[in-house]
Parts: sequence; structure tokens; C-alpha cells
Amino acid sequence: MSATLSAPARTRRRSRQIRIRWTMFGFVVPALIVYLAMVILPSLQSIQLSFTNWDGIADDYDYVGFANYTEMLTSGRFWNAVKNTLLLGIGSAVIINVISLGMALLLDRLVHLQGLFRTAVYLPALVSAFIVATIWKYLLNYNFGFVNTFLRDIGVPDAARDWLGDSDIVVWVILFIVCFTLGGNTTLIYLANLQSVPQELLEAARIDGAGKIQVFLNVTWPMIAGGVTINVTLALIAGWTIFDQVMVLTSGGPGFVSETMAFFIYKVGFGEYRAGFGSAAAVVLFLVVLISSAATNGYMRKREIQA
Repeated sequence: MSATLSAPARTRRRSRQIRIRWTMFGFVVPALIVYLAMVILPSLQSIQLSFTNWDGIADDYDYVGFANYTEMLTSGRFWNAVKNTLLLGIGSAVIINVISLGMALLLDRLVHLQGLFRTAVYLPALVSAFIVATIWKYLLNYNFGFVNTFLRDIGVPDAARDWLGDSDIVVWVILFIVCFTLGGNTTLIYLANLQSVPQELLEAARIDGAGKIQVFLNVTWPMIAGGVTINVTLALIAGWTIFDQVMVLTSGGPGFVSETMAFFIYKVGFGEYRAGFGSAAAVVLFLVVLISSAATNGYMRKREIQA
């Protein structure tokens, strides 16, 4: 079609396309400026501050080289935060995706009251993590919380625990609450992918004699591979940066037992007035999130292609 246009017409068409692109770019510029000012520049400045002893208040500071990084990597408190972050990040990603996929498969087969059950599954995702954690904090209170009160009422008082004060179980309790909070979005993404699977392929597989498991593994699973990639990547990022639940439920306690990397950064940077040290920890967390997300996404994308 373009080959039949005259030279002046092609020039006008090219000029119009250029104007449209510049107009679209003009709409993006304000958001880009805000993003640069609020995210990119502070992030770059945190790299600079990670090499200083700034306390977060004073106007001046001294450069200390890699002293913050050396101290951090030799700190038992830091490695405990890393351990908790790995447990909560990987654990929540696996548990959330397995449970959410199972729930999506059930919702996909519902005939009646689909809207009601989908709303019920998604409802926890509408509530902020801070509010959910606050509710659980009262439910798990040792003295008057519903969980311990219920255990005592049914005659098993020995099962009552200080759920948020016992260093042996507190991280696992946080993991449960995180999984309860973040599952709604993941379920809906899986459900949307399941409903996009062509029914003709499923019927053809059944006609060929494939059982339910074979149909899922050979037809459904490859077709929802994109949704798996998105959900796993998002769940890992959310797991690496868990903060609200720890802040509300335990404040990193008892002691430093339940600290995560995100809470560790907040605590040393703002609570202990060691902004330089906190910036160094933030740089490390950023690299962990970047590398793990890129590696996970790249691996999952290759699996999609193979599927």
C-alpha cells in the first residue's frame, strides 16, 4: 500500500507518525520526571551513602569505603535476616502458587455461585497487609486472642502458645500470615489463564483417551506457563521485601529473631540512626531482588518456550 503512495504523501505520513510519537512521549514525560526524582535519584544516592558513616540527621559525614559492607557481611544479625528473608521469600512463593493454582482449578470448574466464591478468594488481597497483620496480632495474642481462647475452651490448653513470642515458631507464623494475605491476586491470574485455554484442545485430549492428570500436564500446564512465570516472579519479589507483617506482628522480635532484610534496613537506618549502614544493606537487597528476579524470569521463560 505504501509503495503506491506518492513521495509527498509518504513524507506527510512519516511526519504525522513522528508527531504522534512525540505527543505520546509528551504524556509520558511528567510521570517519568516524577519517577526519576522519587525513585531513581534516591536509589543512586543510597549507593553513595552506603560508603559513608552518615547517621541520617547530620549535614556532614565521612566516607568509610567498604567498612559498612564488611561489617554487614560479618554480622550474625544480618545473616539471620537473610535466612528469614530466604525462608519467607521462597516459602511464600512456593506455597502461594501451589494453593492458588489449586483454588483456581476449583473455581474454574464451578457452575453455580462463581462470583461469590471468586470474591471470597480475592477479598484478603483488598485489605492492606498492615491491617491484616493487625487483625492477626489480636487473634494470636497469648492472653485474650481467639486462637488460644478457642484451644482452651475445647479442652487443649497445652496447645496454646505464645505464637508471636516463641522464637522457634514465630517466623513460621509470619510465613502463614504472608501466604494468607498474598494469595488472592495469584489465584485470579491463574483463573484468567485457565479460562483462556481453548476448550477444543481439552476435548481433543480427552477423546484421545487422556486422563485428567495427563490433560493437565500436557495441555493445561503448558498453556498457563505465562501465568506461572508472572506469579512466581511477583511472589518472589513480594517475599524478598516483606516488611509490614514483621513491623506490626513482632517488630523483629523476640530480639532480632524474626527480622527480614527489609525490616533490618529500616531498623538500622532509622531506629539506630545508621543510615550509611542501612543504605549498604539496601544495596545488597536490591541486588538480590534484581538477580533472583532476572534469573527466575529467564528460567521460567525458557520453560515456556520448551512447553
